[in-house]
Amino acid sequence: MIARCLAGTLLGFPLAAALLALALHWLPEHGAAYVVPALILFFPLWTAVMVATYLFRSGTHAWLTLGVANAVTFLALWGGRGMGA
Repeated sequence: MIARCLAGTLLGFPLAAALLALALHWLPEHGAAYVVPALILFFPLWTAVMVATYLFRSGTHAWLTLGVANAVTFLALWGGRGMGA
């Protein structure tokens, strides 16, 4: 149980931040207008990720899934920056 809780807390934070950064990155040129709503949305998104970790069978599965989700999201951010989008 503690492994799932730690996975949601430690890996959910960067995942929520990267998902919101990805959303802001792909918005049209007025993306800066959505920074405050994104900051307000951060905590509920992080909480949702923490709650969702209790749906996994084990802590190992939670760590692996959230780790892969973090890697994919950060790679998408990095790739979008590299493409100049």
